[in-house]
Amino acid sequence: MAENKSREQIDLNSADLDTISKLPMVGEKRAHFIVDHRPYESWDDLRKVPGLSEGMINDLKNSNATLGKK
Repeated sequence: MAENKSREQIDLNSADLDTISKLPMVGEKRAHFIVDHRPYESWDDLRKVPGLSEGMINDLKNSNATLGKK
């Protein structure tokens, strides 16, 4: 079972503002909201972040964004 490790994983619970802002469709304003509403235990927790639609959350799930190691 091969896993794609070609992109560096970005932990939304610990990454800095600049790193998060470079994720697709995030930008600086949403990155601030993501940082301000930490920590996240599940992807559902991102629903409390202003400006993040369900589609954006799904895009983040399918990108190199993570919620850290459990």
